[in-house]
Amino acid sequence: MPLKKTEAIVSIYKAHDLYFLVAISPSTGKILKITLPQSDKTLSIMEVAQSYPNYKLSPEYEDIAREVSKLYSGDDADLVLDQLELNPDKEESPIKTLFMRNVLQETYKIPKGNVETYKSLAKKVDSHAYRAVGTVMAKNPFPLIIPCHRVVKSDYSVGNYGGGSEMKKELLIREGVKLEGNKIIKNWKKNRRTSKKK
Repeated sequence: MPLKKTEAIVSIYKAHDLYFLVAISPSTGKILKITLPQSDKTLSIMEVAQSYPNYKLSPEYEDIAREVSKLYSGDDADLVLDQLELNPDKEESPIKTLFMRNVLQETYKIPKGNVETYKSLAKKVDSHAYRAVGTVMAKNPFPLIIPCHRVVKSDYSVGNYGGGSEMKKELLIREGVKLEGNKIIKNWKKNRRTSKKK
């Protein structure tokens, strides 16, 4: 029986008792998946295995996992959109539709310290399907690089997040967003309006 082809190379980086995992395509070197940090390495590996059961653990891409950990801390990192596998035509790609790709590419543009609502993000991709935007955020295979934590509800409450709403709030606070409870009290749109009046 022939050996199954490796679908992903998985590298792990540990920072502050948290494990950061990246899954990389062995054929293109592009990122296929990033897991949000967990204190249990096995849970992160299991998350990758659901999408890429024929993975191989290797330290080869540990530097990418380290850069992802910087984003979690609110720091800048040496990671760009071109490193992600965003082609829906590729079998190994986690992106299955053009809509998903367009939404994620637009999300990538949200600057640190700023937020967009699901509805405003939908408008930017010429759609009224803001609930579908929420679904894309929930399925984002590249959290932190594509900052879905910067997408919030229309009333500026933080909304859901793969790592839980508390993690989402922590990420936003680290990036300079002000919150009161579950709601953003100072955001970039208000700041822009204020600066224009002066």
